[in-house]
Parts: sequence; C-alpha cells; structure tokens
Amino acid sequence: MNHNSYLFFDCECANCFDGEGKICSLGYVLTDDDFNIIEKDDVLINPNCEFDWYILNPKNPCHLAYSKDEFRAHPDFGAYYKDIKKLFTTGNRKIFGFAVDGDVGFVNTACERSEVPYIQFCAFDVQKILNQSYNNKMKLKEWCDYLKIDTAAFEAHRSVDDAEMTMLCFKKVCEKLGLTGDELYEKYHDFTVTSDKMLEVVAERQYKKELKEKIEKLTNKKNPFPKKDVFKKKMFELDKGIYKDLENAFEVAKLIYDHGGVITRHVSQNGYFIYSENILKAVKEKYESRGNIVLNLAELKAML
Repeated sequence: MNHNSYLFFDCECANCFDGEGKICSLGYVLTDDDFNIIEKDDVLINPNCEFDWYILNPKNPCHLAYSKDEFRAHPDFGAYYKDIKKLFTTGNRKIFGFAVDGDVGFVNTACERSEVPYIQFCAFDVQKILNQSYNNKMKLKEWCDYLKIDTAAFEAHRSVDDAEMTMLCFKKVCEKLGLTGDELYEKYHDFTVTSDKMLEVVAERQYKKELKEKIEKLTNKKNPFPKKDVFKKKMFELDKGIYKDLENAFEVAKLIYDHGGVITRHVSQNGYFIYSENILKAVKEKYESRGNIVLNLAELKAML
C-alpha cells in the first residue's frame, strides 16, 4: 500500500507589523502522490490582534477573503495546534507552498505567540521550481493563467484556494519535466526550507534590526566623553556600501563616535565622506567636487 501524501498549504495574516505575520487563516489541500485530493479545508483563526486596514479593503487586489468578524468568531491558533501539528508531521508526507518561506515563518510566529512548541517540518517552494522551469517570475494567479489552469471556482487569497492552485501548478511542472512529485522533490531539494532555518532567518533579521537601531542612536550625536577627541565634532557620512555589512558599519560608526566625530546622513562641505572599497568612481568624484574630505576605511583608522 502506498502511504505517500502531499500537503499543499497557504497562510493569510491579519497584519505583518514589526515584521511578524499573525495568521488568520491556514488553508490546505491534502493529496496522494498522484494528486488526487484526499481532504481540504480553510481553517479560520482568530489572530488576537488588529487587522491591517489595507488587506481588508475590497479595492486592494490582495484583500482577505473573509471579514475580520468572521476570523474573530473562530478560536485562536492554540486551539488548532494539535491538529495542525498532526497535519504537518503525520507519516511520509511532503509539504509544499508558494513562496513558502513566509508561510513557514508565519507558522513559527503563531507557535511563539501561542506559547507552544515549534512544529518541525520542511516545505518545498513551488514558486522557485516554476521560476526555474519556465524562466519567468509571476504571482500565483498569473502562473495559473500562464499554465492554462481553470481558476473560475477559486478566490485569490482564500487560503485553501491558493493551496489548491499551488498544487495544480506543481502538477503541471511535474508533467513538463517528466518527473513524479517525489522525484522532483528529491532532485530539487535545495528548494526546500525548514522551520528551523526560518527561525535562523528571523534571528538574523532581528540582529540586523538591532544593529541598525544602534547605528541610528549614534547618528547626529556627539559623544560628551570621547576616548580621544581626535575628530573634534567633525561631521562624517558613510558610503551606502559600508551599510551592506551592518556589523562593520556599526564598528565604523562607533569608532567615529568614540573619537569625537559625529555621524550624519548627508555631510556638508568640509565634512568627511568615508567610502567602501567598491565605491563608484563618479560617487567619489561627486563628494570631492563638493569640497568633502574623502577617505577609505584604512585612511580613517590611520587618523587615530
């Protein structure tokens, strides 16, 4: 007996304020490995938070399929936790989604907010295999139209319908490549993301956010007690290239602050412009023509 099954899922969120999506629906389609539908449902969830007005606006093409009152009339994520965990972890089950990184992160956040253990699972991103196989990038509904999938019975951004459209798109890719779902999943396993990996991504995002906040706190501030007043209130602007490495950017900002300089977003004449090694020649010349003192990081450190 063949016990393989595929779970296609999609989440919608009440808001994504502070970079955290609060799930208000989790739709899924469960199939066998021949894509015959075994079960499907749209699980409405009370997000216990305010709704972003934009996603409830009918004029918004990405508006939610239900009213906020309908979502709030249902239990919160914690009440569904055991069933959702079972759905995601039962048997020899492969899990799929469209742009699935976000959905995996939403499930992690829902677990955090409900104070329940994370659900350990791995999900395959159907969007990535579509992009590669057809050398194109489109939204889910656009892919359905491109692949001539009949979507007349579906409502975009109704989670269960998005999950089924994802399934139909994946089925089309399998047919195009002449592979079974299992074969495609294994061949392109790099297109999967785990719940643990998304936790690392969130942690990294939070770390970068904290570094940006630290740099912001040093901006337009003069140190009242510099270690060594080398720069004596001189103004410094950092090249955008430096901010690509936030740890390095914070180190540079702290170095300037600790030695009496002031970081500013737009330096005036006679101020210092500190550039990264990959600066465009035209940018360097622009600041020099303004009368700024243009230095690279090694030259800045040599001043101390």
